[in-house]
Parts: sequence; structure tokens; C-alpha cells
Amino acid sequence: MSILENLLSSLSDPKQIRAMQKKNRLLRAVYDKEAISVNELMKVLGISFPTLNTLIVELIDQKLLIQNERGESVGGRKPNLYQLNDGIFKVLCVEVNRFSVKISFVDNNNRVLAPFEVFEYDLSVGIEGLSKFEDLINNYVLSHALIWQDVSGLAISMPGLIDKSKGKNYSFFFETDFDLKSHLEKSFAKKVYIVNDVKLTTYAEQNFGALKHVENGLTILMDWGMALGIVAQGEIYMGKNGFSGEMGHMNFIEDGELCYCGKRGCLETVASGISLVKRAGQDIKNNVPTLLTKKFNSENILPQHIIDAALEGDQYAIELITELGKNLGKAIALFVQIFNPERVVLGGKFAKAATLITNPIQQQIQTYAMGRILNNCEVVLSTLSDKDITCGLARYFIINCFDNDLLSAN
Repeated sequence: MSILENLLSSLSDPKQIRAMQKKNRLLRAVYDKEAISVNELMKVLGISFPTLNTLIVELIDQKLLIQNERGESVGGRKPNLYQLNDGIFKVLCVEVNRFSVKISFVDNNNRVLAPFEVFEYDLSVGIEGLSKFEDLINNYVLSHALIWQDVSGLAISMPGLIDKSKGKNYSFFFETDFDLKSHLEKSFAKKVYIVNDVKLTTYAEQNFGALKHVENGLTILMDWGMALGIVAQGEIYMGKNGFSGEMGHMNFIEDGELCYCGKRGCLETVASGISLVKRAGQDIKNNVPTLLTKKFNSENILPQHIIDAALEGDQYAIELITELGKNLGKAIALFVQIFNPERVVLGGKFAKAATLITNPIQQQIQTYAMGRILNNCEVVLSTLSDKDITCGLARYFIINCFDNDLLSAN
């Protein structure tokens, strides 16, 4: 049984239940701050020093809490800082893209417990690809000899319309009356939390990246598709069902190309990894002069190949990236007008194109957004590492466990 399952274990004595809830609130407060002093804990929890001290001593004895270091002093002795012990939560993190799956194993203190692996995988709209997906996870566990009873649960990020309360994806692994979260919890006999990929990126930016301490900001995830993450008054705006930020499927071109979502003229038909690869594949077949024709055929080209060619100075690839940036910049200008953010963060695969994509984006934003709104808004490239995103996914799982499970248990 994992430590999380022990924390969730049922108690029959009301006094024991109240004591458990106090401890879980304390652990939640410590985790939220990463390291925190007794004085800060008293303010956050609103409890007296004797009560708090008793809880801390018990949690240290249970090896759930540790005194890690001393904080800054404003005079006198430096205060003790407390944090969660290693390995209280051990989260299997599964990052699903349109054509790959990355799996890693991370604990609550951001320790990587097993090397990450990336597997080729074609994400299916229906549930026909679900068994292969589950096999990838099971094989990862076996190949790294993970002890299954030590695993707290699975945190899964993926594209698509994901219901924030049900964990149901209406874009991928979808079937009428099929609940993806419940199915996976039964299959793996573990807690499962599922989050949309751009919501995860925005969450990671809040905790480790360019949106830390930013009250109002936007994240643009530029990948196979295009999506928007919204931070409003310091909170990620999810919308009624969790479907906010589907910018890739807003109408951008009247009577345009048919999008895979079933609508015509979506932004993703002219500004996404899918559209870029599609156009490049057609042009390679037609022998358009480019470095790409010497290295790839029309079937195996990827967005990263086009980005790399552009960075090497290939004129054709630069033109593709520039055109994508112009279309995307015009769309971003609309969101700058609507949300009045203080910072817009560009992330995903295309962020690696650097100024080749940021320059046309900036130009279009300057053209289509009002100057007064732009005066206090900066556009920056994401500095998140792959590990930051994985740790953000683990953190998303742990926070949800506290808020939805541990603090309401029993």
C-alpha cells in the first residue's frame, strides 16, 4: 500500500478523523509553499502554536514531515523550515501528444525516480487505441522494476476537450457513455487525474516559469495544434466544463479548409504543426527547392525538421515559419485585446524557432492590438524544461489529491 493510500485509509473514530484532517491540511499547506516556518503555518491554518507543534512532532515521527533548513532571519535566530519528506507521493506521469507518449516517475520533491521514456504512439479519437496505451504504461513499470504498491497514482496530460470534473476527453479516447478517468482507475487500481496539455503547461509556467507571480497572463502552446492557457487574477481560468482556450478551433478563414474537428477555416488549418507538415509534404512531392527534400520524404517529415531547416537558413522553411507566425500573431492580438494580460508566454515545439517565429508574431500583435493595451504587456518565450513540465504534472496530481481526496476523506 502506498503512503497516499495510507493517508486515504478509512477511520471509524470521529476524533481520529478530525486529527487526520488537521494533519492533511498541514501537509497541504507545507506542500503549497515547498518550505514553510511555524509562524507562517499558524497564519495559514489559523491554529495555535501548541496544537501546531503537536501535529508537527507527530508528522515527523510518522516520517511525513522533515525539518530541512533554516529560513531568512530579520533579526535573531533563523526560523526552522519544514517540508514534506521524500517519496510521500510517487506519481507516474504520462504526457500524451498526438504522435508520442512520454512516461516518467516523479515524487513530491521533484526527484526523478525512474528515467523518462518516449514512445511512438498515434493517439486515437476512439477507444480502439486505449489498450495499446495501457500496455505502454504497464511495460514502462515492468522495464524499470517499479514496485506497483508504492505508486500513488497516474497523472495524465493530453490534448482535447477534457471535462475538469469528470476527466472525460471528448476529443480522444472518446465513446458515448465511456468515462476515461473511471476506466483507467479500474484498470490500474490507482488514483488517476487527467489534465489538458495547455492547462498543464500554464500550471507549470505558474510554478516554475514565466508566469510565476503573474496575476494575469496567457500561455500559447505551439505544437501539433495550437491552444491557449489563461491566468486570470492568479488562477487558471478553466471555463464551465474545463474547455477554455480552444483557440486552434476558432474560425479564422471564411470557408477555409476542413479541419479534423469537423469545422472549416479553423486557425489550426493555417497555424499548427499539422498544417505545416501537410504543406511541406505537398511541396516536397512537387520538388520545391529546400534542404528538406535532401533529408526527408513527404511521409516522414516532422515540425522539428522544418524548424531545424529554418534555423540552418533554409529560405523555404523560414517562409513557412514566418507565415505561421503571422497567422498566429493576428490570433494572439485578439486575445490580448480581450484579456489585457501583463505577459504572453510562447511555448511548445515552435518556441525553438526563436526570433524566426517571435518577430512575425510581434509584428502582427503590434498591427492588430491597441497600443495602450500593449504598453503593459510583454511577449516572451517559455524557459520551461521538459523536467519542469513533468514536475508540474506531478504537482497537479498531488494538489488534486489533497483538495479532492485527502481533505474530504471520510
